[in-house]
Amino acid sequence: MSGDLVIGGGGSTAVATAELFSQARDLATIGARLHECLADLGAIDRGVTAGMLREADAPLSAAAAERDIQGAIATIGATRSKLEQLSAALELSAERYGEAEDALGRLGQQVAAGAGYLFGLALPTIALVLLPAAVGLAGGAASGFALLSADTRRALGAALPVWFRRNSQALSTPGVVEAVRLSVMSADDVGAGVLRVPPDLAHLVGDEGLGLVGLGTSASVAVGVAGRFGALRETGVSVERAAPAAASPAVTFAERASRIPEGEAQVRIDRYRSAGETDRFEVYIGGTRDFSAVAGTEPWDMTSNIAGIAGQDAGSYRAVQEAMAAAGVSADSPVVFTGYSQGGLVAAQLAASGAYNADGLFTLGAPAAQVPVPASVPWLAVEHTDDIVPALGGTWASADPVLARRELFAGTPVDTSVAFPAHQLSAYRQTAALVDASGETRVERTLDALNAAEIGSTVESTLYTATRVTP
Repeated sequence: MSGDLVIGGGGSTAVATAELFSQARDLATIGARLHECLADLGAIDRGVTAGMLREADAPLSAAAAERDIQGAIATIGATRSKLEQLSAALELSAERYGEAEDALGRLGQQVAAGAGYLFGLALPTIALVLLPAAVGLAGGAASGFALLSADTRRALGAALPVWFRRNSQALSTPGVVEAVRLSVMSADDVGAGVLRVPPDLAHLVGDEGLGLVGLGTSASVAVGVAGRFGALRETGVSVERAAPAAASPAVTFAERASRIPEGEAQVRIDRYRSAGETDRFEVYIGGTRDFSAVAGTEPWDMTSNIAGIAGQDAGSYRAVQEAMAAAGVSADSPVVFTGYSQGGLVAAQLAASGAYNADGLFTLGAPAAQVPVPASVPWLAVEHTDDIVPALGGTWASADPVLARRELFAGTPVDTSVAFPAHQLSAYRQTAALVDASGETRVERTLDALNAAEIGSTVESTLYTATRVTP
C-alpha cells in the first residue's frame, strides 16, 4: 500500500501524518462535547440542589441523583484532563518530528556542500591526470554531436525517457531522491572548490548564507555550456486560443488537479464572473511534453525546464503570460495558479513575480523549492518522496508552503512501464484527493483562501496551445 500522507510547513514546525492530525482533531471534538456535557450536568445539578434537596422531605432518589451527577461530573472532568494531556502529547510529537526533520535536512545539506567543495578542490588534479584521454573523448564527442542533424540530436534527447523507464526501480526510492536533491544543491559548492574560494566565503554567498549563488547559478552555467552545442537554446513562442466553454467552479484540490491539461493544449484558464465583483481567474499549467535538450516546436521541453530552474526567460513561462493576457488577466485581477511538474515551476514563478495579484498557488510534483514565493500567497505543494523530479528543484530554503508528501510505492512494486512512475499526473491526482480528505487545519485554511468568492460565479473555461517559433 502507499505510504501515509505527511503534512508540514505553512508557518508551523509541526510535521506528522494526516492520520495523527485527524486524531488530534477528533480529540479536540470529543473534548468540546465533554465540555458541553459538563455544562448540562452543572445546570441539572444546580436545579436538583435548588429544588428538591432543600425540602426537608426530599426523596432518597433525589439525593442519589445528586451523588450520581457529582460522580459523572468528576469522571467527565478526569476524562477531559486525560484528553488534554493526550492532545498536547500529539502536538508535541508533531513539533518534535518537524524540528528533527528540519535539523537532519540542514545537516544533510551541510555535509553535501562540504563534500562538493572538497571534490571541487580535487577536481583540477583529477582532470590533470585524466586530461589526455578527457580532451580526446570530449573533443570527439563534441565534434560528433555538432555534425549531427537537428532531428538526430532531438532523437538522442528523446531516448532519455527510455533510459529512465529501464532504471525506474532504482530511481524511485526516497533515498535516491534525497541524494539527488542534495547533489543539485551542492553543485555550486563544487564550483567554489574548483575556483579555490575560501570555505567561509563560499558558505556566505551560497544557499546556506546570502543565497547569491546556488542552484540557479549552476543551471545558468549548464545553459551556457549546452548552448555552444546547439542545445537548451530558447526561441520565441506563439499561442493559439480554443473556443471557450462553460464549466463549474473548482472547490477542492482534487478538482483543480483534474483540470490540469494533458493533451495538445498546455494551459487552461477559467474565468469566474460574479455580479458586481471583479472577474477572478484560475490558471492551470501542464507538465513537460518533450524531453529533448534541443528545442523543437514544443515549449514545454527540457530547454524551458533548465531555463526555468536557472531563473531565465523560459519559453513555457512566456507562453503562459501570453495566454493570460489573451484571457484578460491584468495586474489587478485576482488569480489562482495550479501547476504540475514544469507547470508547477512556472506557476510558482508567476506567483512570485509580483506582476500578478496572486490569491493562491497549488503545485504537484514541481521542482519549485527554490522559488521565493511570498508568504502572503497561500501555497499548498504536493510531493511524492519517491519522485525524482521535484528533487531537481533542490531543498525548501526559499519558501514555506503547506507541504503534503507521501511515498507512492511504499510496500508495493514500482511501475516500470513508464518513465518517472512516481511522477505520473494520475498518481498526483490520487494524492490530491487524500489531501482533501485529511481535513488538516493548514490544508483547510489554504483551500478556503483558494476558494474565495467563488459561490454564485459563472465559469468560462478556455484552453491554450503554445508552440515554439524558430528564428
